[in-house]
Amino acid sequence: MNEYYRAKLNELLTEFNRYLAEHPAFAEKILNEAEVILLDKRDPGYNRFVLDNLKNDHPVIYIDVGELAPIHSRLKRPTVVTSPRAYAG
Repeated sequence: MNEYYRAKLNELLTEFNRYLAEHPAFAEKILNEAEVILLDKRDPGYNRFVLDNLKNDHPVIYIDVGELAPIHSRLKRPTVVTSPRAYAG
């Protein structure tokens, strides 16, 4: 199995779950037992990979992931510390 496509699938699943947490109304469009297939129109090789690995024992819903926003840090106000031992407890 292609490790690049497996990593991409995991990243898209993580982002899709985050999207559903922020947009619960979108989740209502998905059948409870449906297999969600995330597609990327800019990457036909990835699409072939996920379509070739379909499990056909559930209803299937296809989602075009659109595009990903640039990755950014969620850290707020990091600081340099002079004594890391104070954090060791």
